[in-house]
Amino acid sequence: MKLFDGVSATIWRMGLSQALMMTVMNVNLTNTALVGSLLAPSPWLITLPLSIQFIAVMIATIPASLLMAKFGRRPVFLAGVIVVSIGAFGQALSILTGSFIPLVFSSFLVGLGQGVAQFYRYAAADTAEGADKAKAVSFVLLGGLVSAIIGPEIAFRTVDLVPNSLYAGCFIVTGLVQMLAIPVIWGLKLPPIQRLKTQGRHISKFLVMPSFLSGLIAAALGYGLMTFLMTATPLQIVDVSKLSHEANARVIQWHVFAMFAPSLFSGILIAKFGVGKILWVGLACYVLASITALSGNEFYTYLIALILLGIGWNFLYVGGSSIIANCTNPEERGRVQGIADFCIFSMVATASMLSGMIHNQLGWVFMMTIAFVPIFLIAVSLILGRPKLISETT
Repeated sequence: MKLFDGVSATIWRMGLSQALMMTVMNVNLTNTALVGSLLAPSPWLITLPLSIQFIAVMIATIPASLLMAKFGRRPVFLAGVIVVSIGAFGQALSILTGSFIPLVFSSFLVGLGQGVAQFYRYAAADTAEGADKAKAVSFVLLGGLVSAIIGPEIAFRTVDLVPNSLYAGCFIVTGLVQMLAIPVIWGLKLPPIQRLKTQGRHISKFLVMPSFLSGLIAAALGYGLMTFLMTATPLQIVDVSKLSHEANARVIQWHVFAMFAPSLFSGILIAKFGVGKILWVGLACYVLASITALSGNEFYTYLIALILLGIGWNFLYVGGSSIIANCTNPEERGRVQGIADFCIFSMVATASMLSGMIHNQLGWVFMMTIAFVPIFLIAVSLILGRPKLISETT
């Protein structure tokens, strides 16, 4: 059964599953650091519950792929959903009991399930043919737009849902939201994973390839910098600027929307103007975001800065990922992309952990200032990798 043009019922299910998972993630992005500020025994541990989610995503990717190869995608996807639900309820219980360590462990469970969800887009692509594969991936990723609306609304409207226990209601609701994905995934009809006999080139060949390194640096540092600034934003808005939880939710809402909305046309822009130019536009958005964030402490300053940060992330991540994909042959793609994802999420986890620590000790202005260091490094990688960028990825 085809829904719209080239989008099957299976792809719709994957897109809905992505939206439900991203809703959980957006609630965590909005409120987890704030919960950490209430429960952490030390200021430098404030963002640990959120950082541990990114670490769990990194840890889960390779085992998840092996389990899917052995048992199939659907049972592993279902297990991931159940683990996320348990983790979300565990987060709520940790808040109710005022316990930091259980909060960290529960957040780790949420991250494991999110790591499994990284394969939703690949599963959707395998159900499509030819040019429809890219459409399938884009459709699944657009689930982030739905979550950009729902997630922050849940984060804001359920802050005091449980009397005398700030934020507990948010995570109870996200656990219930994630459980909605169980019947969605249960009805999936997915093809078995194809195994290729040849392995292709050794990973060392890619580590000396200028275009591959440019794509990896753009994706990893771009994702890391976005996480570094975004993780500290709720702390800055609520705890420092003393703005409302609604203001915080609106900023994160538009930020997430800006992260995923360009997916509607970023692929078209890359095809028309080339990936190099799109990466430079993404980098320019990061520069403007940092400058804007340094200009004041008002709601609209944070809003504009985070929107620019979201657009820049999309162009850098999509552009960098497309370079990585185009540098590989089909038999190499899964292995090389798995290593690239490991590097990217290692950077993301590190950035998230450092974010709370640096914000607490050195402040928002310092964070915005040092943001120009990774921006400079990305620019250097694009300049050095440019001579090979076109020939190796065409």
